[in-house]
Amino acid sequence: MDPLALARRTAFWTLDRLRGRPVASAVAGITALHHDPGSPAAVATRRARLARILRHTRATTPFYAAHDGDTLESFPVVDKSTFRENGPAMLASGYDRERLHPHRTSGSTGTPFTALWDDHKVMRNRADTIAHAQLAGYRLGGPMYYLRIWDGQYRKGRLRQLLEGIVPVEVRGLDEDRARELLEAIRRRRSPVALLGYASALESLCRAAARDGTSVTGHVDAVVAVGEAPTELLRAGASATFGRPVVARYSNTENGILAQERPGSPGYRVNVAGYAVEILQHDADLPAPPGHEGRIVVTDLHNRAMPFIRYDTGDVGSFAVDAHGEVDDTVLATVAGRTLDSLFDTAGRSINPMAVPELTDHDLRQYQLVQTGPGAYTLRLNADRDARRDGRIREEFLRVLGRDADVVVEYVDEVPLLASGKRQIVVSQWQPPP
Repeated sequence: MDPLALARRTAFWTLDRLRGRPVASAVAGITALHHDPGSPAAVATRRARLARILRHTRATTPFYAAHDGDTLESFPVVDKSTFRENGPAMLASGYDRERLHPHRTSGSTGTPFTALWDDHKVMRNRADTIAHAQLAGYRLGGPMYYLRIWDGQYRKGRLRQLLEGIVPVEVRGLDEDRARELLEAIRRRRSPVALLGYASALESLCRAAARDGTSVTGHVDAVVAVGEAPTELLRAGASATFGRPVVARYSNTENGILAQERPGSPGYRVNVAGYAVEILQHDADLPAPPGHEGRIVVTDLHNRAMPFIRYDTGDVGSFAVDAHGEVDDTVLATVAGRTLDSLFDTAGRSINPMAVPELTDHDLRQYQLVQTGPGAYTLRLNADRDARRDGRIREEFLRVLGRDADVVVEYVDEVPLLASGKRQIVVSQWQPPP
């Protein structure tokens, strides 16, 4: 056993015990509900939590002050624009905004937005992270290679990395040589590691391993894909390269972990301990027919400072259906997150789709990047005109696309929706010649 991993694990649970075991108790409850979400006790717990957050929201949140319904279906469906347009009215009374925890996102809609979490929500998210990592095969305290974009709010200092066991891997520039180096670093470690990251980045490791005929089997405890749906190549390559099945996780920045696959079992198990999930029709706030794809709408059962009631995530998916045609609202059969075309930099190299800047620090209503030719791009902004802000945004894209990129800013009144109801952040009107 890795002594440093044991030390991290022991220190974390000792501190939690001194605080009354809030995280340990939450982890135990999450795990129990995950394993048997349809039991009478689990259903009663889920209903009680939903009723409690609805009562709290009606009583404390100005946006819902005139609302007199007491069922989930009686509440309006909201989205990022609702929060942006209503501002303080979406916050519950009794909370000091300065003491809340900001989480900035643009997600699948290209609409920048900041969610605020209270301390209880932060604790629940920590418990969700531990419980779902354990369900995927990870043990708290062990080294975790995290493959993502490490900008802004996601940046971690070296001390925090050490305390959490996080090994940050920047996916920008993750070419074949860098992938080989990473695999070799994993092979040299004395104890197994966990891999968490964008599906496309994990696939890059599999491709590099397949080309060299190498693997790190025996050196990996868990493989969790986030941000994008795993391809069949990744699913097949994970077993050969890592000796573990890839486990897909569905989450977003503003809420947390919404669902995760169970190894060896189809579908994403909804995190029923933390959320009530609905699948609504694309053009109406009504349940989608059984098995049909629709909008994923979530109600967060634990964020009391900024209640998310019937929040349209901007993603689409479908519930699983049993042999009798009955919907199982605890399993998502399909999930489709942000929609991105292939994008190429000024040298014609394919760019990891998750490397596109999310522009969460700028005052934008919507945005979309269109590649119009080799090294030529149009950035559509639904925003007030601001040349200085646009210059800063352009600089963010130049770091990804290449310093010689021709990025033209175009103001629009609305970024159009796809037929699915989603907005496409990246559109490609050009492909490099074969």
